[in-house]
Amino acid sequence: MNRLECIVSMVDKCGTAADIGTDHGYAAEMLLKEEICNKIIATDLNKGPLNRAMKYLSSVKLSDRCDFRLGSGLTVLKEGEADAIIIAGMGGELILDIIETSKDIALNANQLILQPMTAADDLRQYLVENGFEIIDENIVKESYHFYFVIKAKKGITEYKDRIYYEISKSLTDKKDPIMIEYINKVLNTNKKIIRSLEKANNVEYNVKIESLREKNKKIKGLIK
Repeated sequence: MNRLECIVSMVDKCGTAADIGTDHGYAAEMLLKEEICNKIIATDLNKGPLNRAMKYLSSVKLSDRCDFRLGSGLTVLKEGEADAIIIAGMGGELILDIIETSKDIALNANQLILQPMTAADDLRQYLVENGFEIIDENIVKESYHFYFVIKAKKGITEYKDRIYYEISKSLTDKKDPIMIEYINKVLNTNKKIIRSLEKANNVEYNVKIESLREKNKKIKGLIK
C-alpha cells in the first residue's frame, strides 16, 4: 500500500471530505470513485496546483462533485461543512499550524486524516495537548522513508509516557511489522549518535549519552 492508498483507506464513509492542499486531485478522485464520500472540497493555497486539480478531475469526469477553493489551510471552510478533513504531504509543524489557525473547524470535523512528511512527533504532541483524540495510525514505507498517517477527532488522548509522541502507541500496540522496522532504525540511529559522542570524549556530552541510552531502553520495552 502506498501513501495515497493508505490515506484514502483511513477515511470513513461520509458526505463531504475536504482535501486541503489537493495538488493534482488524486486523493479526491479515489475518494469519489470508491464512493467513500459524495462530495469533495478541494483546496490549495496556490492557483497552479488548484488549476491542475480542476483540469485532472474534469478529465476523469468528477469535477461536478468537487468544490474548488483557493485559500490557506482550513480558513476556506465553514464550521461543520466537512465531515472529514485530509491534510497530507506537508511538514508536521505546518499541519499543526493549519489546525491551530482554524481550531474550531478542525474540532467540529468527525475525522482528521493527517499525513506529516516530517515532525510526526510534534504533531502528535500538539493533538494530545489541544483536545484531539488519536483514534488510529498507520505507517507506510516508500523507498527508504517511513511515513505516518494519523487519524484524529475531538476528544482526549492520555499517554502515560512522552515517548509515545515519538513512537506511535497505536502502531506499537498493533505490533505493525513496518513499525518494528522503523523502531529498529530509530534504535540504530541513536546507537550511532551515542558512539559518535563517546568518541568525542567530552564530559559535556555525558548527559546526552545517558538520555539516549535511557530512550533506547524505553523504546525496546515498547516492542517486547
